[in-house]
Amino acid sequence: MSRTPTQAEALDAADLLPGPDWITGRVEEGGDDHLVLIPGDAEPQVVVRIARRRDVADELPRRMDFLTAIAPHVPLTLPVPVTEVRRMSRTGAGAVGQKYVPGAQHAPGSGAPEALRAVLDVLEHVPTSVWEGLVDPPFEGQPRWNEEERELVLQALPEAARSDAAAVWDALTAMDGEAVGLVHGDLAGDNMRWVGERVAGLLDWDHAAAWDPAINLAHLALWHGAETIDAVAPNGRFAARAGVWVGHLSLIRVYDAARRQAAGGTVRRWSRLLRKTLPRLEMASTAAGRL
Repeated sequence: MSRTPTQAEALDAADLLPGPDWITGRVEEGGDDHLVLIPGDAEPQVVVRIARRRDVADELPRRMDFLTAIAPHVPLTLPVPVTEVRRMSRTGAGAVGQKYVPGAQHAPGSGAPEALRAVLDVLEHVPTSVWEGLVDPPFEGQPRWNEEERELVLQALPEAARSDAAAVWDALTAMDGEAVGLVHGDLAGDNMRWVGERVAGLLDWDHAAAWDPAINLAHLALWHGAETIDAVAPNGRFAARAGVWVGHLSLIRVYDAARRQAAGGTVRRWSRLLRKTLPRLEMASTAAGRL
């Protein structure tokens, strides 16, 4: 979702990065943590990222240090910082200027396997010493699946799907610590910028973590299609782990919806959520059996 920038936002952006046409630009509001102000120039070169909350602003310096550190090792365009993180004088928000990443998202349900495999290879070959200490630990912001969390999910699932959920949880326990690498955290949709059938850039590294690299493939599969796993995975065990992580991510969707409902909220389209989730859980249970 985009909108016209307010005068205060445009003036703050001009203070931070003079030159671009901020007043006729647009503000992308799709993220929960940030707004992104894109200038109205015919060929934008920079953007201004604006934190929605103080805690997010406090994290910006670390996020920018991470991008600066990995950029020399990633042969793709990244939103590296081009200014320091600064508190804006008019809006009071924390903000930073970043490089604009051109390209467009790929249509869901498809994607060249060789291009997706290349992204996994890029992430795998960023030296650990470069990003260590600058990314999140496993399960940051995600359920670790204690008994209370599991019970909430089980009560929300049809009885026939509960054994699939249990198989995913058992597999997660068995896989714990098996592999650690750089995980982007959200390889999907607009975060992957394509030029033709080539991935040209990667956005939104806010959930980067030191975790199982098969999670990268799980995210790709959720956007580009389940067949992506076998087409892209370097080996069978990697594919099985990716399938289990698809189950984990699917269970998170159910958990979040069930928690909102338990808190007195309403969940629209439960049936639609389950139509997407149940086949993924069945696939993940099968993958767990291959570990």
